[in-house]
Amino acid sequence: MSLQDAAWLIFGLNILMIVYTLAIFAAGEMSARLLAFLGLGGAGWLVILRLLFSQGQPFPEGISSTLFYAVVYVGVAVFGAILLIPRALRNGLLNLPQSFLLAPQGIRVFFGATFLLWAGESILPQTFGVIDGYTHVTAGFLGLLAAWGADRSSGTALLWLANAFGLIDILIVATSIAFVLLDEIGAEHPIMYAVFLPAPVWLWLHVVSLYRLVFVDE
Repeated sequence: MSLQDAAWLIFGLNILMIVYTLAIFAAGEMSARLLAFLGLGGAGWLVILRLLFSQGQPFPEGISSTLFYAVVYVGVAVFGAILLIPRALRNGLLNLPQSFLLAPQGIRVFFGATFLLWAGESILPQTFGVIDGYTHVTAGFLGLLAAWGADRSSGTALLWLANAFGLIDILIVATSIAFVLLDEIGAEHPIMYAVFLPAPVWLWLHVVSLYRLVFVDE
């Protein structure tokens, strides 16, 4: 598999992630207006990412690990501001039941499987690809399990477990990419499609779910 094929594969997974997440939010009775805003915003950002990465180098050549790491978290902060500052969107997310906040994590199974494939195809360093692949698959299954069990007696424990594991997975992967892999794979590697779109979405859904656990569902 070439890097270009890998880029198109994860581009398609991003499209699947957007559609899947919107379908779950729609089932959770989020308004059509908010769904349209999220869908257009996600699709627009994905197109921008494609245009940037297709040019070969979206970041300054030789960007340091520290600066790249800072850029990642600035991006995460911007995502959070977009999702939580507008009152209508913030309320739309906070009003979703826990099952509809955790179910979108299930798509991580497909991303994890992709990283395992890339490890086998030498698109990613083998050790990282295998570990990241399995942790993403685990996070996805835990999210689905927590969504299924949210209204059952063991629901709270499952929600805490899925959110804690999912957040730790994202933070460790982001740190590893910045400080361990960046020099080897480069800042234009196809995995960056996951770093700059799905990962912030999953992270903030974990944050909203935890907020509900502490302040709403207590």
